[in-house]
Amino acid sequence: MSLRVSLRARLLLGVLATLAVAASLVPQGAAADGRRGDLSRTQGQLGDVEAVLRDARADASALATAVAQADDAVRLADGRLEQARLREASARVRRVQAAAALAAVKAEVKRTEERLVEQARDAYMTGGMSELAALIGSQDLSVLADRAITLNYVAARGSEDLRELDMARRHAALLNAQMVQVEQERQDATAAVTREVADLRKVQSVRRRAKQALDAKVARLAGQAESLRARSAELRRLIREEEAARAREAATRRASAPPGPAAPAASPPPAAAASSPPPAPVPLRGGRCDLSGTSAAERWIIMHESGGDPTAQNPASTAFGLGQLLLGNRILYLGQDYATTNCGKQLTAFRAYVRDRYRTAEAAQAFWQRHGWY
Repeated sequence: MSLRVSLRARLLLGVLATLAVAASLVPQGAAADGRRGDLSRTQGQLGDVEAVLRDARADASALATAVAQADDAVRLADGRLEQARLREASARVRRVQAAAALAAVKAEVKRTEERLVEQARDAYMTGGMSELAALIGSQDLSVLADRAITLNYVAARGSEDLRELDMARRHAALLNAQMVQVEQERQDATAAVTREVADLRKVQSVRRRAKQALDAKVARLAGQAESLRARSAELRRLIREEEAARAREAATRRASAPPGPAAPAASPPPAAAASSPPPAPVPLRGGRCDLSGTSAAERWIIMHESGGDPTAQNPASTAFGLGQLLLGNRILYLGQDYATTNCGKQLTAFRAYVRDRYRTAEAAQAFWQRHGWY
């Protein structure tokens, strides 16, 4: 009788222990699965942000080149404007000099005309002109002829002076007109260069504002990416801790479970049951993975991402390998072997990423064709 009671008690204790193990493992497994889902979503968000960040950085680089070109254009235009202003100032000085020369010649012509007019008036009104008096007062024919020749020379000389002065006045007037025209042309050229500089400065200002806005966007995206990386790292740490705790707890309960019929009820840890088989080997030929075993959509994505090179590295991000998976995704799907160049392991991780994010490779290819990344 006591033996039966003891056996029943032991069976009951075994069942209770098994139920306790199951009850304790279900919430932790659910929590771990929740965190895995959260990690997958975080990795997806990180991939989206890093793709946009990569494009934004490329745009920022191109815009920086455009800003530098605008700066060079403004600098060259400023140089041309300075030269135009110097030419305008020089033309203004020459125009002032020509005007002064014209005024001086006009004044000399006026003085000569006034002098000759005064001499003619004196000769007509009073006969006081010394040359005419000398001519009339002469008694000798030879002296008269000499004096007439001298008087004629003096008169001719005055007329010649007037002609030369008039020619000088005309030349000075022509030079002044030319200088006025040259100065106007210089002013027009300066105005044209000034408008060109103003337009170039507008382009420069627009490009600089666009560059500042894009730099702010890059900084914001970089901050988001860093936050998502930190979140991914924290989730991976929590998942590893939970899995280790579950394994230790399961081992402790198995060790402390009473002997008897209850012992066979204990089941292997879920992690062991969920372990996936090792990836099938994929040969490497000429530095490229053999993609003969992939679907058309898988091969299309891989060839557009890496060309089949398992060592392909994106210099602008952490993307690496056949599918150019980011570091967070490689850690998620490959664990400590995230840096492997094994074709089979990389292909398995690529397929897992496509399955979790897009369900099918065809959907992933369609997304890539719409957005240029996947």
